[in-house]
Amino acid sequence: MSGLPPLAIATDTLLTILFYIYATGTVLNGTILITIASYRQKLFKTSADRLIAALVFACFVWAVGRAVFHAMQAMNWTNIRDSGACAYSNVCLIMIFCLNVHLAMERYFQIREHPHTVKMTYLLYTVVSVCIGCIIWMFSTSPTSDGVKPDLEPQRSAWVAVFSFTYGMTVLLMAWLYTRTYQYSKRQFDENPALATFFMSDRDSMKDDPETLGLVRIRVEREILTRCLLLSLSLVLCYAPFYAYQIQSYRTGVIPTFDLTLAYYDGVAILLSSDCIITPVLVFLFKKEVREAMKFWA
Repeated sequence: MSGLPPLAIATDTLLTILFYIYATGTVLNGTILITIASYRQKLFKTSADRLIAALVFACFVWAVGRAVFHAMQAMNWTNIRDSGACAYSNVCLIMIFCLNVHLAMERYFQIREHPHTVKMTYLLYTVVSVCIGCIIWMFSTSPTSDGVKPDLEPQRSAWVAVFSFTYGMTVLLMAWLYTRTYQYSKRQFDENPALATFFMSDRDSMKDDPETLGLVRIRVEREILTRCLLLSLSLVLCYAPFYAYQIQSYRTGVIPTFDLTLAYYDGVAILLSSDCIITPVLVFLFKKEVREAMKFWA
C-alpha cells in the first residue's frame, strides 16, 4: 500500500513528490505529538483525546517509514520489491483505518450511551489483529513486484479480501456513526433547546434569549455536520481511487504502462500519501486546545 507503481515506471519525479509529502507529514504529525506531550494534562484527558493522539502517532510512524524508504530508494539502497516495507505500510494503514473507526465510535458513544460499548471495542481490535496477522503472513510467504500486494496465490487474493474488508467497513462504519452522531445531537437540541447554553462562547450575550440560543444551535449543528463530512470524505478522497485501481488491476492483471494509466496512478499514489498530511491538519483545525497550545501559531 505504498502507493507506488511497479519498478519500471516508478519515476524519479514521483519518488521525489512522495518523499516530500511523507517528510511534510512527519513534521506535521511530529509537531502535533510534541504539543500533546508537552500539554498532556490538557490534551490527553479524555478517551477521544487519547484516540486522536494514537491516530496522529500512527500517521507519524507511517510517514517516517515511507520517507526513509523513498530516500533509500532514491539512493538505490532498496527497491519497490521490498516485502518488509510493503508489509509495514499495510499494517500502518490498517491501524489508521481502525483508529478512525474507533474515534467515530467514541464520538457517537459520547452523546449516546450504549450497553455494549466495551464489547464492540474489543471486537474491533480483535478483527484488526486478525487482519494484521494475515498481512504479516502474506508478505512473509510471498514476494511482491509492485510494492503493494503479494504476487503469489492465495496470498494475492487474501490481500484483496483484507483490504476490501478493512477499507469498506471503515467507510461504511464511519458514515453510519457520524450520520447517527449528527442526527442524535440534532434530536437532543430539539428536545432540550437549553443545551445550546453549554456551547456559548464569550461573544454570545443574553443567554436566555431564544434568538441567541437558536443562533448558537445552528452554529453547533453546522460545526458537527462539517466535521463529520470532512472526516468521512477525507478517507474516501485519499483511498477510494487507490482501492478502485488495485481491484481493477487484480481483476484484469494489466500492468501499467507509459500512458494515461501512469498519470492516473501517479495521482492515486499522491492522494494516498496525502492522508499523512490531511490528518494532522484536521486535528489542528478541529481541536481548539491544540491550536491554543501551539503558541507559535498565534
